[in-house]
Amino acid sequence: MSITLSVPSVIVNNETIAIVPNSFTYDGGEGEINVRAASGGGNNIESVHSVNAEGKIGGCKFDLYLTPDLDSKIRTWKNQVGQNNIQFVQRISGGGNVTRSLSRQSLINAVERNASSDGVVSLEFKGDPMAGV
Repeated sequence: MSITLSVPSVIVNNETIAIVPNSFTYDGGEGEINVRAASGGGNNIESVHSVNAEGKIGGCKFDLYLTPDLDSKIRTWKNQVGQNNIQFVQRISGGGNVTRSLSRQSLINAVERNASSDGVVSLEFKGDPMAGV
């Protein structure tokens, strides 16, 4: 039986953050592979593969509810350029857990706060590729 990663605990700089359910997404920073055709003439074609290092950026996105203390957290995360560490952990029945880590992260997006009864704040972090796999 397999269990999905669907209810992770999100930890930013050693503080567990309560997120909006089903809002967490992540990119492990595996990047892209460029595939091009090289011609040897006379319909002699072979593929050429290159790792694109520019895309090897890890990161995550999640939503939070707008609470009174969120502004100070956002300010701190924004000011810690390249210094935020994010972990996400999911406990698995039987006592184990799955842990992934994103280090040297920056809060990159312009943060809009939706002050309403069902308002959320969307955050996007990017930095080093994911560790813990």
